[in-house]
Amino acid sequence: MSIQLRAMSERDLDGAFALTQQMKWPHRRADWQQALQLGAGVVAEEQGQLTGTALCWRWGSDYATLGLVIVDGAAQGRGIGKQLMLAVLEKLSGSHVRLHATEAGKGLYEKLGFVATGYVEQHQCPELAEIAAIPLAADQQLRQAQPQDAALLTMLDQQAHGQHRPQLIAALLGSEQPLLVLEQDGQPQGFACLRRFGHGYAIGPVIARDLASAQLLVTHLLSGISGQFVRIDTDASSGLGDWLTAQGLAKVDAPTTMVKGTPWQPAAGAMQVFGLMTQAMA
Repeated sequence: MSIQLRAMSERDLDGAFALTQQMKWPHRRADWQQALQLGAGVVAEEQGQLTGTALCWRWGSDYATLGLVIVDGAAQGRGIGKQLMLAVLEKLSGSHVRLHATEAGKGLYEKLGFVATGYVEQHQCPELAEIAAIPLAADQQLRQAQPQDAALLTMLDQQAHGQHRPQLIAALLGSEQPLLVLEQDGQPQGFACLRRFGHGYAIGPVIARDLASAQLLVTHLLSGISGQFVRIDTDASSGLGDWLTAQGLAKVDAPTTMVKGTPWQPAAGAMQVFGLMTQAMA
């Protein structure tokens, strides 16, 4: 039987959601829908049945991310994952591409030219305890982001990881979910978003000038969701992981960060990434 590859569309969302359910990944159908709206995907199909997916997001002319690479358990071992990866990489020609690899996928990605650059820590808590928000200093202000902040947030986001993501920022601003901006003496120190994802809530992206600013932003989001499931994905090098553990968000996974091309290096004193949007979109 032959595998057909084609562009992913909205009609594939139910099948894609079923694949993540099979893998016991937490994604809701709505999470799949947002991922596809912000990017593009390729699906593998056999006799009318969806057997695999791979999605990608081109963030500006130089950087891209890749994820949600899944093959139905009954169809694994036939090279479908490699076919999907090659099809997606063709779409991203000329970009530096980042992904987060499971142990099962790491070998394939290495063969395709990806190099490990670190890893991401997945922290979560099934029922969050009461978390006190860190008080603001006299010269600090915390406010809900407004539509007119779109250009500012896009710039801060790009400073941190090189990715130009105005469409993602617009989606966050339009979602009516908490999106906080921290300022000090009127100057931006970072922003963070709390949103529905998977089993409950996720916090991310978290973009901040330093660790203390990131911690302040995160506590102000955590303080409003006691009793809820919450998850944050943070780069192991950010320094946030141990603090998250101390807040009751245990580390449950650590996928490998891999890049095909040149990893982004933020400038000294620039914004840093303390929380990902998702492991797939980064």
